[in-house]
Amino acid sequence: MTDLFFILTFIAYFVAFIGFGFYFKTLRKDVLKYAQFILGSGFVFHSIFWIFRILEIYSTNTLYFKDLPNFLAWCLILIYFIFSFSRLKIYTVGFFISPFILFFLFISYIISPTFTSPFTPYFRNFWFPIHAISGLFSHGFLIFAMVTSIMYLLQEREIKRKHLGIFYRKLPPLEYLDRVSEKCVYLGFLFLSIAIITGAIWSNLVYAEYWRWSPKEVNSFILWLIYAILIHQRILIGWRGKKSAFMIILGFGVWLISFFVINLFTKGFHTYVS
Repeated sequence: MTDLFFILTFIAYFVAFIGFGFYFKTLRKDVLKYAQFILGSGFVFHSIFWIFRILEIYSTNTLYFKDLPNFLAWCLILIYFIFSFSRLKIYTVGFFISPFILFFLFISYIISPTFTSPFTPYFRNFWFPIHAISGLFSHGFLIFAMVTSIMYLLQEREIKRKHLGIFYRKLPPLEYLDRVSEKCVYLGFLFLSIAIITGAIWSNLVYAEYWRWSPKEVNSFILWLIYAILIHQRILIGWRGKKSAFMIILGFGVWLISFFVINLFTKGFHTYVS
């Protein structure tokens, strides 16, 4: 059953990506509505997929690494709709975020199921699901902020060069992009803080240690510091726009190391390599 809904989800997201491409080219509102409707349909299929997958996880007591990018794609769709229906009209973000969503789904499909979580006996612990889900949502907000930061830099470059080309006509105003990135930073920091705190509580209950200084934990703490510095600079010093965008992209680079390199290529506590 999960295979069927996965296929339906991928097809819907791919068609929506094509639709967002046409919208980016034409800026026709009817094209946008069709693209969003198809994306929403895919999100419904994806949500049903996850209902069945969660039941499988709890019945088999097994979580694969391939589940993480899949759920991350689901988070990105939810975040897109949250911002699309807010006062900040950033519809063209759909064209830029869709490749990441399709990439994460593709990774979740091709990656070997041999990469399993080392914490399978503890899924039913109250703190573990909160830790895992909040951590993935923090990743989703970071990726979304990175995408809007790249869009900001593309827009800002054309304005600075006084060459108002395709991006100036197609992308949202710089103010909108910066505000979305800022909101993503705040929410990402909140969810990452929740993930670290609940992870420490869970670790103490299971291993009698709050912190083990594993590469994954250290990398997460570095990312938390980047978030904290960025928020501090924005509030007290007034960092906006370009400086903030580069800092967010740096945070995304740290996340890539944590999510892919440490999880899949290092052995030890909190990794998926047996």
